[in-house]
Amino acid sequence: MFDVAKDRLGYGELLRPDVGYRLDFAVGMTYSLDLEALLGVPISLGLLEEGDEEQMRSPLYVLEAIRESAGKIALFCNAGSIQLPERIQSVYSLLEESVFQVKRPDKSSFHPKLWVLKYSSPEGDTYLKLLVLSRNLTFDTSLDLCVALRGRPGRARRKKNKPLADLLAYAAQFASTVKRKAVLELAEEVGRVADFEVEHPFEDYAFFPMGIPGYPGTDTGLLERKRDLFVASPFLSDDIVARLTDFRGRKTLITRKASVTPRVFEAFDHVYITKDVLSDNEFGAKQDIHAKLYFAAMEDGNYLYIGSANASHNGFYRNGECLLRLKYKPYQMGFHLFCEEFLPKDGCPFQELTGIPEQPEEDSERKQAAQVLQEAVYALKGAAVRRSGENFDLQVESAPLKLAEIVRIAPLQRRDLMVPLTPNVIFSGLQLRELSAFYILRVGEQSLVVKLETRGIPKERDQAVYRGVIDSRAKFLTYVSMVLSGGEDLEGVGLEQESTRQRGEGTDAESDQGPAIYEAMLRAFHQDPDRLKGIADMMRRLEPEVVGEEFTQLYAQFEQAARRRRK
Repeated sequence: MFDVAKDRLGYGELLRPDVGYRLDFAVGMTYSLDLEALLGVPISLGLLEEGDEEQMRSPLYVLEAIRESAGKIALFCNAGSIQLPERIQSVYSLLEESVFQVKRPDKSSFHPKLWVLKYSSPEGDTYLKLLVLSRNLTFDTSLDLCVALRGRPGRARRKKNKPLADLLAYAAQFASTVKRKAVLELAEEVGRVADFEVEHPFEDYAFFPMGIPGYPGTDTGLLERKRDLFVASPFLSDDIVARLTDFRGRKTLITRKASVTPRVFEAFDHVYITKDVLSDNEFGAKQDIHAKLYFAAMEDGNYLYIGSANASHNGFYRNGECLLRLKYKPYQMGFHLFCEEFLPKDGCPFQELTGIPEQPEEDSERKQAAQVLQEAVYALKGAAVRRSGENFDLQVESAPLKLAEIVRIAPLQRRDLMVPLTPNVIFSGLQLRELSAFYILRVGEQSLVVKLETRGIPKERDQAVYRGVIDSRAKFLTYVSMVLSGGEDLEGVGLEQESTRQRGEGTDAESDQGPAIYEAMLRAFHQDPDRLKGIADMMRRLEPEVVGEEFTQLYAQFEQAARRRRK
């Protein structure tokens, strides 16, 4: 049930639709976000067929993934928790309409980790999938958990699904107008799911949003009297631990070494941390515990809680969180059996503490820098773009900062322009494709990415990004081959193509690929017309000379044939 060596899940497995279905819309929530990790989501969602590692690094592959998913994903993350990518790509700017920061007025964190997805078939059949996770959308290697449920929308609203629908509605207020409408429509459908299906050994479920209007976080039942309790939580607070363990039954905890205080150690019968042996793994880094889990034996039954809320003061009283509660069938799970499942005798990844561990010295500089960055995130007001000849000026407005540390800022696409953050910062001479609503904030050695409402970005900016990646006839034809082959025709493709430079642009490249492309278009015309629509959309974004007159005429023939078939 909880075998960390065998029960390995990836986003591809979790998000992939059933055969014969396609994604209509997906809402994701995460505390921290890695933009590069987000680029893999469209592939997992089945919007683009998965290639090998080299293919997935290709700018053409990434560009198509973003184009295909642009209107189908809304991802909400905590304000100031977007990680700075090691390698900045121009295509990250195209993610602006898919990524939305949640900036809470009291500066508490937006911390849920879940996905709600709607899939449909060509025949009109629909189902929803819900993923409740403890994992953020990053490349972190820590031990996490996920529950996947599915259900079909009906006609009547179900009260038990209202908390989840309300969490979606809460997040929707931070989205753009178009995406807000789509999120609210999905929330309405969640409310009409007759029942999300739960599998053996469970018989029922309940949703517990926390820290949003109407859901204070104290009604989960976890803080009430229990018979037995098993907790997995990387972060702890003494006050919450005291409330959780205020009963006479058995109590077991799995946590990080750094979270074990004398009060915590005394409150539980057994306290476990991850073994150092987990450092010797394929990731080359220590895998600590990041899962948030509570097994509670109560008077009316046994329950399993999984989600985002740590056993901390912020987790239960301040942050925006979400827990899913699953109820076990009678006689299917008890405290002793649960401990055996989670803490097996052979190959157990955890070790029991026999005393209070020596704590490492706190990195006060890093903690102070993180606090300064958060102040800067909330001080930022907005930005505006103004044309200056052939280029653009970008003005960023901020409230005054009275901090000991100097905060620096730069546009995401121009990190070389890093300057101190003042109430009015102006960046001059930016090219159209360098404009973005993403900005880098830096204090000392710590950096993050923040999304800021940026007025005046021309509509043509997206086209400039597309044209910067596909800037030659050879690259366009390679893109067409990729789309028609489902991503398989990308070997050796990058921003620069050595073979293209050697033989020159234009006619030779087109004549070499022409017959194969015609046959692939003919096959797509009969089997998957949507692929041709995607090519047409890309043609509208590129320079006519890059597409080429010969290909434009070829595509026109397929359009005429499609119109005749529709008649």
